[in-house]
Amino acid sequence: MKEFDVVVVGAGPAGLMAARMAARAGVSVVVLEASRKLGEKVCGEAISRATLDTAEVQPSPKFVALSNVDHVVVYAPDESRYIEISAGALGFEGGYIIEKRLFLLEMARLAAKEGAEIWVNTAAKDFQRVEGGLIAVKTSAPHPRSELLAKVVVGCDGVGSVVAKKFFAEHRLDLVSCIQYKIVGCQGLDESTLEFFVGSSVAPHGYVWIFPKGGDVANVGIGVKGANAKKYLDAFIQNHPKRFSSAKVVEVGAATVPVGGQLPKIVDDGVMLCGDAAGQVIPLTGGGIHSSIAAGKIAGRVAAEAVKAGDTSADFLAEYPSEYDKYWGQRIRRSLRAQKLISKLSDSELNELATILSGEDIIDLANGLNIARVGAKLLRHPLFAAKLARSLLSE
Repeated sequence: MKEFDVVVVGAGPAGLMAARMAARAGVSVVVLEASRKLGEKVCGEAISRATLDTAEVQPSPKFVALSNVDHVVVYAPDESRYIEISAGALGFEGGYIIEKRLFLLEMARLAAKEGAEIWVNTAAKDFQRVEGGLIAVKTSAPHPRSELLAKVVVGCDGVGSVVAKKFFAEHRLDLVSCIQYKIVGCQGLDESTLEFFVGSSVAPHGYVWIFPKGGDVANVGIGVKGANAKKYLDAFIQNHPKRFSSAKVVEVGAATVPVGGQLPKIVDDGVMLCGDAAGQVIPLTGGGIHSSIAAGKIAGRVAAEAVKAGDTSADFLAEYPSEYDKYWGQRIRRSLRAQKLISKLSDSELNELATILSGEDIIDLANGLNIARVGAKLLRHPLFAAKLARSLLSE
């Protein structure tokens, strides 16, 4: 059996970043990707400029579809009320609309440049602890790739993670169902603006998004919980004839996204979880590219350090979740608290909330940032004091 210092399962943002960091540190790395090509999971494809900074990737026309996305509009259920968010007014740089497959290809190129091997169409099937603290990894590939030995396995293989199922018995994720159409012939698109629509009649416990892709093309998707995502997305499109009467669906994608917060345990002896497999998604937005890249960046470095130290125990690997928690773990917990509270509001209360909150408030709530400030603001409004404010201020 061929032996690698680090075996990364899954070639998404977390996995490719982990592989790149581990290989950069001088250890041997292989990435196992079950799919035949990268980036098959559905994604709105909007990222912040900070995401590329964390990924250490330069923006490039190779994968950037739109480069001046600096405005967000969040519509209340009745759509007559909305909250506008301007990146410049809030002191943020804007973001990008990317072609995710091409972005992951660039991340794969950079990981390979550092020395990582990337095996597509190769699923990890099973794992077995063997002598010397190693882990035998059985794959779907024919001999000689059918079985490998690893000092550390990094599971970045999504919500159905085989790594998590094998090593983390308590692995339970709270999921929302998402479906997205790529639509041509859309009307009323602004290439600098992302649009979100909320409400129980629009997207129960979720939202609809319209993200421009250039010209009259857009990613139009929905995430819902306990409901038929396609039914609600089709209804939304039908109910907005001015936007979609001449539009045609040219691509369809579906996925499940974990929104219940990070799992309580994401390391074991010789094993780490990152990205969706670890629940490292911002709950209120469902965004996970940046948080996953950040996780992979730390995990890859720590995995390499463990290999070099000859100590791949859970105690050594615990540096990864400890460091991640300082910023990202806290953000995920705060966003989860806000998500649980807002999901309890009726459509009429959401309409009212749109008259109270500012763009800065939405950014803080969605991303788990300064939610105590938002709670203090809501406390001045009796309608929301009991339901929201005190809970937001409870930390």
